[in-house]
Amino acid sequence: MIAEEMLDALRKLNRIEKLEALQVLAQELAQEEKVKLPDMDFPIWSPYDSYEAAETLRKFMEMRQANKNG
Repeated sequence: MIAEEMLDALRKLNRIEKLEALQVLAQELAQEEKVKLPDMDFPIWSPYDSYEAAETLRKFMEMRQANKNG
């Protein structure tokens, strides 16, 4: 059984840290079972440097404001 302190510590991790913990555990289990996991990266989307999304949002906000005024 997992110690309650360990579960509490895991729950306090941010999303990225939780994903990293899962990855480590999955790799260790695969090694113990002598299973080769595929090499996979799971990129996490971030709004930083998303200029196209920012432009789309700007246009939407302008259109919404125009509809309110007109």
